[in-house]
Amino acid sequence: MKLKKKINREIIHFAENEILISSKYRVVSYRDGAIEDTIKLPETNLIKRFFGLFRMSRRLLRLDKCNVFYHNKNLVIIRQGIVYHYDYISKKLKETLALRNCRNVMHQSINSTPEGYIYFGEYGANNERNTVPVYRSIDGGLSWQEIYTFPEKSIKHIHGCYYDKYTDKIWVCTGDFKDESWILVANKDFTEVKKIGDGQQKYRTCSIIFKEDKVHWLMDSPIEPSYHIIYDRKTEEIEIGQKLMGPAWYTKKIDEDTYLASTTREIGLGVLDNNAHLYITKDLKNWISIKQFEKDNLTMKYFKFGIIGFADGNQSLDNVYLFLEALKGLDGKSLLCDLT
Repeated sequence: MKLKKKINREIIHFAENEILISSKYRVVSYRDGAIEDTIKLPETNLIKRFFGLFRMSRRLLRLDKCNVFYHNKNLVIIRQGIVYHYDYISKKLKETLALRNCRNVMHQSINSTPEGYIYFGEYGANNERNTVPVYRSIDGGLSWQEIYTFPEKSIKHIHGCYYDKYTDKIWVCTGDFKDESWILVANKDFTEVKKIGDGQQKYRTCSIIFKEDKVHWLMDSPIEPSYHIIYDRKTEEIEIGQKLMGPAWYTKKIDEDTYLASTTREIGLGVLDNNAHLYITKDLKNWISIKQFEKDNLTMKYFKFGIIGFADGNQSLDNVYLFLEALKGLDGKSLLCDLT
């Protein structure tokens, strides 16, 4: 891996051609060629505004966390439990939704369909196992409908909503523990839903890779070893593939044959070393760890797991954006890398 540039931004949300969307604390930066824009998200709590000045307190209090989904030159932004719509033309920020169970959702977990429907699900601690909603917007994020609700005591939270172009369906990944890890497959109105799996860790995942005859995912399990799982669409049976060094949170499609993935350094028997690993595959079979980032020395309970994240958007192997958390020397930093 060749480092091309280190970027002083906590998260790179989207990178494609001349568009780059990033954030640091509550400031979202948008660049499209020569056009640059800065969006300062509301922070009415004066104590949070003070602690937001420092990376260590942002990390401790999770004040750095923010989701930005780029959609037709508009932005859907989630921070501190509030969903916003930002109009690129009028430069207006509008609050559109207050979340029930969480402050943010997982990165890459907000997705859209060809006609522009946007979907996401709530991702939070939810220790009491309250109901968990899936939201849909049919107007580009200006308004939201609770299109589906997981009953109380059924799941902890939602890891992501993903569009399957081969079947025109939405796949929803849930977690975390026994009888909570499912993949729900639904039509776009969620009037027809089907569960895949048995609630166990093999169906605990945060990201889906769709192919015409197979569906692939990487397990996200700190409590047992994680594997590459291959689901046969026709037989509905799974094949257990390669073992990974830890739970996989994120994947990134580069082209039809090339994918990246990252594993996290967190707590549990399924975590096999002290590193977050960056993997690559060119055949959706063999995953090669091409770079390892060591976890820093701060406690994971309060100061986060060691994480490698990817930016949305079409990128090539010689221009891949990563953002990192709780990794030695790189906490809160983003990288532009050449992985050729």
